[in-house]
Amino acid sequence: MKRFAAVLAILGSLACTPLAAQSIDSNYPDRRAYVVNSCPYVELSGFSFQNRYADRRTRFETKMNWKNVGSQPLTVFEIVILKYDAFNRHLVGERWTVTGMNSANWSALAPGASSADGTIGYGEEFVFTAVAYVRAARLGDGTVWEANAAQLLPELRKAVPVFKDFGKLEPDPKSKTE
Repeated sequence: MKRFAAVLAILGSLACTPLAAQSIDSNYPDRRAYVVNSCPYVELSGFSFQNRYADRRTRFETKMNWKNVGSQPLTVFEIVILKYDAFNRHLVGERWTVTGMNSANWSALAPGASSADGTIGYGEEFVFTAVAYVRAARLGDGTVWEANAAQLLPELRKAVPVFKDFGKLEPDPKSKTE
């Protein structure tokens, strides 16, 4: 009888444990995050993504590091994250504009300087593979650099050789006329 009571006590304490403390992982265990560094001014690294349960809800979070590898300050740059499901089908991606250093410091990113930041979305996403690249960058002198899709596609194929079709290289697979 004592053993039965002990088992009931343990099960009861687990049922009362907050969901976040139970460490439910709603992520694919072998998910992959790739970076394609085709921009001559920004080098991305440390890209990761996950669904994380916090404050009684699940959120999709991304994290990224970057470095100014150019000779001028960067005033703003745009990161695109292409997202794919477990069957390599294109999902709606995201576009992330970094103004200056990061979301807490809008001063220009000096040559050689590094920073990091992240995004938090609403709800979970069933992303198995994600690929990040810089689509545009604005330099301190006002010059705007933009990625060339014809040059980007071979870089994507090198980074993720198992993919046959990357779909549109923009964050949203809808056409511009929709």
